[in-house]
Amino acid sequence: MRVKKKFQKLKPVLRIAGYCSIGLVFLIVSVAAINHQQNIPCTDYRIHINTENGIYFLDENDVNQIIRDNNYASRKGTASGEIDYNRLEKIIENNPFAEKSEIVLTPSGDVDVYVQQRLPILRIINKNGVGFYIDKQGKKLPLSDKFTARVTVATGNIVDSGLNEDFSDSALTKKLFQLASFINSDSLLSALTEQIFITDENEFQLVPKIGNHIILLGDINDLQEKTEKLRSFYRDGLNQVGWQQYSLVNLKFKNQVYATRRDVAAPQPKILTQVAVTDSSKLN
Repeated sequence: MRVKKKFQKLKPVLRIAGYCSIGLVFLIVSVAAINHQQNIPCTDYRIHINTENGIYFLDENDVNQIIRDNNYASRKGTASGEIDYNRLEKIIENNPFAEKSEIVLTPSGDVDVYVQQRLPILRIINKNGVGFYIDKQGKKLPLSDKFTARVTVATGNIVDSGLNEDFSDSALTKKLFQLASFINSDSLLSALTEQIFITDENEFQLVPKIGNHIILLGDINDLQEKTEKLRSFYRDGLNQVGWQQYSLVNLKFKNQVYATRRDVAAPQPKILTQVAVTDSSKLN
């Protein structure tokens, strides 16, 4: 009976000792595995570039060239623990088209290099003809000689030179990024919009892929409401009279759509149609 009581008292101690032993064994095995991994000679570099979004700014030759230019290719045969792969990740990420790089060492000595490319959502061409991209993070990246991303293009009264990486130096560029992000998130606008045009009055116009009309947003405030008005106008207006009947769809005004009917004989188009939108629940 006394032995059983003593055993009951020792059970928590034995349990803790068991857990400590397991942890110690795991630690020893982990350290041994790390030491073994660091002593494996580097055999080759295998490049993996994410192209799922149809982006091809970088290819294997580009990344291999970065590896060669920074003397990492000459380190083949060297123990992996003697090579600073963290530095190589940062070097690859310095490429304007690389968003993230990760290096994984394999048990066979191969070095897997994973590269995530930056994803552009807008191509800007300023009033001087200088072009650059804005990516999904709001960062600027240059145009590429080898690949052109199929994204919305912004033109018109834009002065941003594209020299700085972020867009904090240009209020207009920041608005363009916000508008492009909204377009990409909306099923109608993403399928419809081909171009954004900035007028001399710094108003935003959308040029659709179909139809022969311009969509005037004005500023980028109330984008959701303006999009719902446009959806309603397409459904209740253009689908009935035809997509070629109007030259301008004006969404600037609250709860209203002003559509300018195309009139070849008149030197200036006249506003002939007004569609009032007062109940957003009817727009879905």
